[in-house]
Amino acid sequence: MITISTIILALFFGLAIGSFLNVVIYRLPQQLDGKDININYPKRSFCPNCKTQLSILENIPLVSYLVQKGRCKHCNIKISGQYPTIEIITALLTLAIIIQLGITMQSGFILLFIYGLICLFVIDWQTQYLPDILTLPLLWLGLLFNLNYHFIDLSDAVIGGIIGYLFLWSIYWIFKLLRNKEGMGYGDFKLLAMFGAWFGWQSLTTILLFSSIVGIIYSLIFLRKNLDKPFAFGPFIILGAGFYYLQSII
Repeated sequence: MITISTIILALFFGLAIGSFLNVVIYRLPQQLDGKDININYPKRSFCPNCKTQLSILENIPLVSYLVQKGRCKHCNIKISGQYPTIEIITALLTLAIIIQLGITMQSGFILLFIYGLICLFVIDWQTQYLPDILTLPLLWLGLLFNLNYHFIDLSDAVIGGIIGYLFLWSIYWIFKLLRNKEGMGYGDFKLLAMFGAWFGWQSLTTILLFSSIVGIIYSLIFLRKNLDKPFAFGPFIILGAGFYYLQSII
């Protein structure tokens, strides 16, 4: 049975990780774009507007946002609600996995997977780009997880990775031949391959069906005046995978 101290520890750990994920989400796309910034430089976080480095107290996850009433104490600009949102979501998901699996190597694998997905979701939503530096390690992590913990057979994981990539690759080329334009990016192929490696080829139909339905609903509601406008499909694939995982454990 999980103890109160474990719950508190999981929440604080999740908040701290969420704070780090915000750094990755902000810095990684700029780093890959060739700008003079990376995950480790500058070492201390800073206000994106006035560039003032934040103190230790200003870096405390969630608390600093609440104390400063959602504004930078140096330039008074409003701080994006993304920061506390990512921290809270990360904390709650961390707690959920710890409650389900305890503090184990298995939960460690799954938490790394979830943390990577949070970064991929937000980065793709904001930039329409899925960095290989995140996607490919998560694919191999899925194969390693199934080699050790057998969420599915390793053969199903390998086949899932191959089919996941080739299916969207085929759709991409069919669409391009028919419409003479790209319908999705190569990052989406790798993302679905990654989920195939984690959940097996059997999961792909559910993931694609759910993500397509949600994606269509989103485009009809928010892009109805410009249905040809490109939008990131990766977040919907991630939601589809989340739906598959939830229905598989309920």
